[in-house]
Amino acid sequence: MAKTELKREPRVAVKPECSADVLVLGEHPATYLCAALLREGGKLRVLHSTIPTEKPVDRLALLNPAFFSLHKSLEPLKRKLDLTAVYGAQFLADEAETRSEHRAKATMAYTVHYKDLRAAVMKVASDEGVEFITPKQLEIHRLDEQGIDLTLGKNRVRARVLVVGGVLPEAQQKLLGMPEAWGPDVVRRYTFLKLKSNKWADLGHRPMVPMSLDLGHHLYWAWLLPHEGCVQLAVEQPVESLGRLKSHDLMQRWVDTLRKHGILKPGGGVPVAGSEFMDLPLTGALVHEGVANRTLLVGPAGGFYSATGEDLYPNCWSALFAADTIKKALKEPHLQDALQPYRQKWRTTLGDYLRGPQQNLRFLLPLVYRNQVMTERLTESILLGKSLVR
Repeated sequence: MAKTELKREPRVAVKPECSADVLVLGEHPATYLCAALLREGGKLRVLHSTIPTEKPVDRLALLNPAFFSLHKSLEPLKRKLDLTAVYGAQFLADEAETRSEHRAKATMAYTVHYKDLRAAVMKVASDEGVEFITPKQLEIHRLDEQGIDLTLGKNRVRARVLVVGGVLPEAQQKLLGMPEAWGPDVVRRYTFLKLKSNKWADLGHRPMVPMSLDLGHHLYWAWLLPHEGCVQLAVEQPVESLGRLKSHDLMQRWVDTLRKHGILKPGGGVPVAGSEFMDLPLTGALVHEGVANRTLLVGPAGGFYSATGEDLYPNCWSALFAADTIKKALKEPHLQDALQPYRQKWRTTLGDYLRGPQQNLRFLLPLVYRNQVMTERLTESILLGKSLVR
């Protein structure tokens, strides 16, 4: 049966002057989930606004099956979204004769179009009664002990608490007391290329994710994500390495590796020059503060990307913690103090998930190619967030 296409919900214009208990900023699915959870029960007035300077990029994304268990409102999405099940991973060395794989009987992950999942979670927020604004400009004027004053397009808004899930202009970040730019130690350049049609690769009806963990004999990661009617190639490297190796050259190296291993079909030039990229603060939450002035940082703003490049599950997980913390904090006399448990709550659980594989991969990789148990554990670590140490 064909999947029903998820259409973007129309946004509701609020009054020129309004107040809200919580204003949520950003377009990552985590922001829509956070808004929906805050609105749940109908006791709080919750507004959601896009950030004018933020331009969401569509792509294929890996999705941990545990995503649908994060909250009851997400469970029905498993039937509505166009998902492709993934059953394991193949680890490919640069040399064609060296590889290993683990294929499970059950689904280990899904691939999904990012825009479809974002639209689906936005629909969840709309159904809860969240009000939406799409301003052409955003400006934060001031904050005091009672709230924050903002202009969103033609709307003047006063909110008691902010949730930020996207990248604000530098001046707005400074006013809120948010951390400065991410350091080069956590920022990775994620370059991806979607190839439509099945002419490029045939991964069968129970596909796995081909991966490189040391592309070009460096600790650069690469993926091929399968989906119905297309595949997506992706490479990840530290931003500080861009001066030595351009992303397009790294992508071409991944194309060559996939062809050596017979994953990509021979013939036809892959248009690597058409690749897109994003700079992601992988595990950035572990080094940055997630609590600003009357503000909690979730999703991309908080750096809730796992070390393996996954973002949907851990970012939305952070939204659950933020919503729970804010609901409690709004009942307290000193709101700023009551927001502080947010950092402790996610660190005790989500922190381990973000770190990903714990061992030094230079030491681990030879074992992965020779030892099936280690291959299975690394696959579960990357796709499910499980620890390698058991």
